[in-house]
Amino acid sequence: FLTINDLKGNRKMEVFELMEGHYLVGNQGIYKVLKFLGEGSFGKVAKCTKLGSPECYAIKIVKGSWAGEKEFKMMKLIKDLHPDENHLIKMYEWFQFQNMTCIVYELLDKSLHDSLMNETQLVHLCFIRVIAQQLLKALKALKSIGVAHCDIKLDNIMFAELDSVNVKLIDFGLALKTKKLSTETEIQVPPFRAPEVILGLPLDESVDMWALGMVLACLYFGNYPFPSETEYETIRAMVQIFGLPEAESILKTESRRVKPSNTTSSP
Repeated sequence: FLTINDLKGNRKMEVFELMEGHYLVGNQGIYKVLKFLGEGSFGKVAKCTKLGSPECYAIKIVKGSWAGEKEFKMMKLIKDLHPDENHLIKMYEWFQFQNMTCIVYELLDKSLHDSLMNETQLVHLCFIRVIAQQLLKALKALKSIGVAHCDIKLDNIMFAELDSVNVKLIDFGLALKTKKLSTETEIQVPPFRAPEVILGLPLDESVDMWALGMVLACLYFGNYPFPSETEYETIRAMVQIFGLPEAESILKTESRRVKPSNTTSSP
């Protein structure tokens, strides 16, 4: 078992060596890891308690510093949007501890995936309507500061209060300023990926609106509306339902991608 002093002195400790019962020394206090809530390529999310306080927090523990600092900068923008009113996760602080970046968030309940998609009965339309209203408000707030979430999916929408159907949008690790979106950007997982992302077309905040539509369709039908094994299958299914886009709209899109030359011939 490592003490707090051991953790301060051991600069070679890796993120996956953290265990339940270990401590993280933050700027606003010392956090004790109670249990791990999830794990991904970025690192881990741990449920922690702050020493001297009864409150519990969710701390995202990111390997290295670049990804964690990028998410923190995005969360600083979002912090001014009144997270509770706009259904966005609340951040309390961030700090670097050894070779890890730690972001302290409010502890939420369950994700839409865990709480609803595992049920045998379909979600009632009245609940879907409430969830839609809350998430549309979240997207409107993000648009007001020129930010796209870029990773809206069932796992990234969590209940703050399950009984009152109060949801919040989480995980801004892939979020970007809308003006920085490009065809080179890798965003969205396949079931929620917008067609313009698949086709390499110009992107804006509407990619989030498409992903939200997929989320709501999943809740209503109890399954993904389009196959997602390959991008070809996804686009083929969309064409079968919506038809091919008009040639005129394709030409307009292509013309926006070709920048006119500003050079003039010298006399």
